[in-house]
Amino acid sequence: MNSLMRQTNPLAPFSSSRADESRQGWRPRLVRTLAAHPKRDYWLERVPETAGRYQVRGVTGVIFILFGLMKAFDFTLPILVGAPGLQVNTGVEGFAQLISGIGMPFPFFSAAMVIAMEVVLGLGLILGAWTPATRLITRLCALPLAGDMLVALLVGIRQVQGNPVVIDGHAIMNQFWRLPLELGLLAGMMYLLWRPAARPVAPRLVSVPVREG
Repeated sequence: MNSLMRQTNPLAPFSSSRADESRQGWRPRLVRTLAAHPKRDYWLERVPETAGRYQVRGVTGVIFILFGLMKAFDFTLPILVGAPGLQVNTGVEGFAQLISGIGMPFPFFSAAMVIAMEVVLGLGLILGAWTPATRLITRLCALPLAGDMLVALLVGIRQVQGNPVVIDGHAIMNQFWRLPLELGLLAGMMYLLWRPAARPVAPRLVSVPVREG
């Protein structure tokens, strides 16, 4: 009887050792999986910027922040849209009238979203040069702002065709500088979408003379 028990009992320690081996085996696999993600590292790394790209980020970011803030107040919106005599209760309400005039749905909600987007994403363009995930943050900021400029260009094309947006009898956004500026901002956003970070600079090898003896 004892010999029979000795023959059947070894199955328990064998299965326990197999479980220990399996528990020990998944940990190295998990470490390797978390460590080897070149695509994730590509998007999350901080990439130093060049002087020219700092200027692109800074100029476009400041303009977007300024335009977003000017849309938010009743005393700056008429200046921004080129209608100093326009009377609005709030900047958001006046901008909502503009959005309604070009046929966009949910004008008040869209106006508030555009104002917040220009301020927040304009700031993101500037700060993205010093934060981790340089490529990811840059593209997440540049893509909506490029769409914003496309809509603004459609309004500018209406002005050129002689069909301006009119609010309370005032033809708005008819300034001579608006179309070139919007084209420049769109070009800047397309550039940042195409190249969200500077090219990596290969290290330059310098030969060092070695004295003998």
